[in-house]
Amino acid sequence: MKKAELLAPVGSFDALIAAVQNGADAVYLGGKKFGARQYASNFDEDTLKDAVEYCHIRDVKIYVTVNTLVLNEEFEELIEYIEFLYNIDIDAIIVQDLGILKALKEKFPDFEVHASTQMTIHNLEGIKLLENLGVKRTVVAREMKLKDIKNIRENSDMEIEVFVHGALCICYSGQCLMSSLIGGRSGNRGRCAQPCRLPYKLVDLETKEEIESVQGDYILSPRDLNTLENLGEILKLGVHSLKIEGRMKRPEYVATVVKAYRKAIDMYYRDGRINIDDKTKHELLQIFNRKFTKGHIFEERNNSLMAFEMPGNRGVEIGHITGFDPKKGRAKVKLKNELNKGDGIEIRNGKTETKGIKIIKLFRNNKVVEKASKGDIIEIELKGKVHRGDKIFKTSDISLLTSAAKSYSSENIRIPISGALKGKLGEVFELYIWDEKGNYVSAKGNQKIEKAINKALSKERILKQLSKLGNTPYGFEKVEIDIDENISAPISEINNLRREAIENLNNLRKNINKRNKISSKLDFFQRIIPREKENVPSLYAYVNNLEQLEAIVSTRIERIYYSNILDIERAFDIAKKAQKLLIPSLDRITNDGDIEALKKKKNIITQNNHVLLANHGQLNIFRNDNIKIHADFSFNIFNSMAANQMQDLKVKNITLSPELNFNQIKDLVKKISIDCQIIVYGHLPMMITEYCPVNAIVNRDNEKSCGLCQNKKYGLKDRYGVIFPLKKDNNCRTQILNSKKLLLIDYMDGIFKSNIANIRLQFTNEDKNEIISIVKAYDKTLNRILSGKKGVTNEIKNFIKMYKDKGDYTRGHFSRGVI
Repeated sequence: MKKAELLAPVGSFDALIAAVQNGADAVYLGGKKFGARQYASNFDEDTLKDAVEYCHIRDVKIYVTVNTLVLNEEFEELIEYIEFLYNIDIDAIIVQDLGILKALKEKFPDFEVHASTQMTIHNLEGIKLLENLGVKRTVVAREMKLKDIKNIRENSDMEIEVFVHGALCICYSGQCLMSSLIGGRSGNRGRCAQPCRLPYKLVDLETKEEIESVQGDYILSPRDLNTLENLGEILKLGVHSLKIEGRMKRPEYVATVVKAYRKAIDMYYRDGRINIDDKTKHELLQIFNRKFTKGHIFEERNNSLMAFEMPGNRGVEIGHITGFDPKKGRAKVKLKNELNKGDGIEIRNGKTETKGIKIIKLFRNNKVVEKASKGDIIEIELKGKVHRGDKIFKTSDISLLTSAAKSYSSENIRIPISGALKGKLGEVFELYIWDEKGNYVSAKGNQKIEKAINKALSKERILKQLSKLGNTPYGFEKVEIDIDENISAPISEINNLRREAIENLNNLRKNINKRNKISSKLDFFQRIIPREKENVPSLYAYVNNLEQLEAIVSTRIERIYYSNILDIERAFDIAKKAQKLLIPSLDRITNDGDIEALKKKKNIITQNNHVLLANHGQLNIFRNDNIKIHADFSFNIFNSMAANQMQDLKVKNITLSPELNFNQIKDLVKKISIDCQIIVYGHLPMMITEYCPVNAIVNRDNEKSCGLCQNKKYGLKDRYGVIFPLKKDNNCRTQILNSKKLLLIDYMDGIFKSNIANIRLQFTNEDKNEIISIVKAYDKTLNRILSGKKGVTNEIKNFIKMYKDKGDYTRGHFSRGVI
């Protein structure tokens, strides 16, 4: 069995060195743009070149993240950047955007592409679609279970990459609009503000009553993933890469985590089992933890998944306060673990109050000491008040940090090489070096070899000088030395030979992909696609249940998306009687079991020859069925190249990303021929998650399908009192909706002229009367525009004012866009 790759995160050059020196097989990093961690230090072009050389010389692969959504206006710069990455020999590109994927396969066909977890690939059919598009590896969704990954490995040739350690997103990656809609900082553009790490209260939507959370208020903040002790079960599946999260983390974190996983992986392939010692477990806890979970992959849910009490680093509990002397400003502490000068600690009182300090002085028996041990009673200097019983947590361990830094301060890697040196009287020295990969180099001296007058140059002395490889990653396994007797030459001649040969070897090893430099230009973003006819926007409605459907069929809307597949046959009957076109809308997340259920219902679902799809797996099973495929906003269509990719996959109608502003929408639409749809009304879904805050807070257990939300509606209230409604999909996954409704009715005149084919009213929790009222308002506005009238009527102004007075509407990104 081929060894799984250990893939490490690097946000700086020091972190890269830490990863490589502690045993990473590959690293992933971002440049200064187009990466999903724009707040990391990241790499400019010069440091990227240096990174490639450093890694390739040491047999380490290097992958660059280009895993954000890209606008049309950015594509020229993007292609120049990818060309640069290609030419400096980056091993693979990690992408989210289908448009970038299409451009890569057209312009750089031999550039290896990995699908980011931001692409939300979570089923076998999605894998098959990406295989067809030329993707070599997929970073599968963190929500996938062992059995799901096993199914993919047994039925696909795709390389599979799995997260094994680090921070978790509570939402399916690539489907989170929360940071974007709340603050304009898009996770899909690498600028997530992490609103999931803020406090929220679960509330009853009808009464607005808060439901007490005894666990804590950070009910969207997950623990950190740690699969080290169960890594053998993942390795048994034959996955290709084990991924550590943490491009925002310090180099010492990278060193500590990589070292632990390197040891475990090697142990598994050597002994067939993994046994983690207590020291390693402690180091992983100490370097950073929000508590640990084994994650979705090992089917941990709700309370086992979440860090309710606090969103940041927990550290390790080392003692508690036994007294406080306000005059001295000292707290007395009983230790349950060691404490050293230079350590960082936090004092916590069990509520939200924390006090963080760095230990400058430690007192034991009124004497200053450098360190204290388990069981000691010590004093530490503090400002402010603390209380007897307050717990003390070590959040930074100076000994661990020093040890971690030392692990990459010098060269640990030794690549075996062989050599041969020839030295004949009257000629120059010749040195030949080769490695196990077949790289072969030579170097010649500058001075002719002379006969020794005094002391002759010995083979032993030559070998000693050749072996001085210093801070290089090489070590000689054998060196053959063939020299005449009684010769003389300056030692500097041998040293220079060694340096030149090693430099030549480095130059061969750093260019492992043997690419020819290319220059590639894209011109299609400057072209405007002429349309056979101008579009007159059609009005679509999206509804969730039969009651909402009954309301819609009583209006003039002709086309209806219906999301509740459980009663789809009854919905078809209602729509048919009203002579309306009903289009089934499939859930955003459909695991392999859900996909199999959809396949069985395929004939029922497609009876009207239309379907609204929401993920790549669904697209793969319907794209060859000769039906009209609609693609939902979950595909994150952000540019015309992505739209063209969808058209290539036989999609007829795409819903554009709600993160685009109107100018970006207009630019996109005029450069493509596929029909486009935008959402102009509704509570936009901000998150979709396997986690159930209702079950976790109300029942305090880890069960699924508890039925709590069937008779009561819930929401999440933030620290400003804003409430975000919760909604379940067909398979009991939680959706968090925006608190305010998107309302673009007064923008309809501009939308009408933009060649957008369809506009959608997205209904979620509205009742029958509100649905009818909203449809009538939009319908009237469209008809008014069709009749040639312009401007916003007083009736529409009053309609908007009604929502404005309630603080119940937003323009979304229609005017502002995202950063």
